[in-house]
Amino acid sequence: MNQPITKYLKKRSNGSAIAEFLIFTLPFFTVFLILITQIHSKSMALLESNNLARQAVRAFVTSPSAELAMIRAYQVIDLYKSNLTQDTQQSRPINLSINCQEFPCFSPGNKVSATVSIGRLSKSTATEYVDLWR
Repeated sequence: MNQPITKYLKKRSNGSAIAEFLIFTLPFFTVFLILITQIHSKSMALLESNNLARQAVRAFVTSPSAELAMIRAYQVIDLYKSNLTQDTQQSRPINLSINCQEFPCFSPGNKVSATVSIGRLSKSTATEYVDLWR
């Protein structure tokens, strides 16, 4: 009696592996792919903001004069923005803030920090010192 039931079940199980794959595995991989994409997006935004903050503060402290320091720091941001599309610029606005430990900012040995925020995703700060032999 057991024999005919197993033969019947073996005949009717054609395609069950594909059905199991579609039902169980495919949704898992879809969620996994979305998760990896989100992590990649967040890490790229963080790398961008770190790099921009470092470049902006470096442009500030290596400026030949105090009048050009702020202009050069903002020029780094403007050059970066010029390579972005309009949609990207609107969806992820880039803001730069320069803070100094003492005033005037461009005095020798002064600690200067640049904070760059890109949209809501990331915010980074880089710090440099103005050259002591200015």
